[in-house]
Amino acid sequence: MLSLAILTTVLLPLVSAHGRVTNITTSSGVVYQGWDPEMALKTSKPPPLAAWSASNLGNIFVPPDQFNTSNITCHFNAKAGDVHVNTTAGDTLKLRWNEWPNSHKGPVLTYLASCNTTCAGVDKDKLRWVKIDQQGWLNSSGWEELGGTWASDILIANGFTWTVKVPTDLAEGAYVLRHEIIALHVANEADGAQAYPQCVNLSVGKGQVSVQGTKKKIDGGVQGEKLYGEKDKGILVDIHHKISGYDIPGPAVWSGATGIKQPNEQRKMRRISR
Repeated sequence: MLSLAILTTVLLPLVSAHGRVTNITTSSGVVYQGWDPEMALKTSKPPPLAAWSASNLGNIFVPPDQFNTSNITCHFNAKAGDVHVNTTAGDTLKLRWNEWPNSHKGPVLTYLASCNTTCAGVDKDKLRWVKIDQQGWLNSSGWEELGGTWASDILIANGFTWTVKVPTDLAEGAYVLRHEIIALHVANEADGAQAYPQCVNLSVGKGQVSVQGTKKKIDGGVQGEKLYGEKDKGILVDIHHKISGYDIPGPAVWSGATGIKQPNEQRKMRRISR
């Protein structure tokens, strides 16, 4: 019979393995590869990527007891990518996850931080984040045992893909995009929420000129380890009943953000509500 220690070692990757971003696609159809944690096991010199590397073998999550450390910024021991996704202000980016369990309900959030001229080799502790996109609880229909319909359901309905719009008025420059799902299926317990932050470097060109005609630089922002607290309402929360609302964690959406509807969002909500 297997000892408890051996059994735990065997089963832990199975219960912890959930999701990561496998690729990023621009509006022009250019596809950039995401970070594959198994890559480090296959080669000592992985190809240069815009995606940040991390010690997330098994697609593990970052728990709330790490929210006050740099591990929440771009995942465990994250290091900046060597190159950048070439995009423009007003462009849309499609971030595809390898998978996402239906039971792991929760919000989907996206942030930006400025690196000035390049994000290669940037110190993650010096980045200051603004939120450009968020979606959490949508309605109480659907899977009532887990609070109803969530942003994670929309991501699944779109083939594990989330679409993000680069702010139309964003100034040219280098930025880190931080994209994240927070799973809440055991968030009723202390240290139960599961964060899956994924980061990728962007090189943003001028793009289209808006009616305002003024490009915005990112001023202010929040350090990664100050984005969330272990006891925030949206982190320590019981979704195992029919809820009437949800406080999305993190700062308010940046004033320069450009909202966008997800494909199939309304269709998914109508189907669930029947």
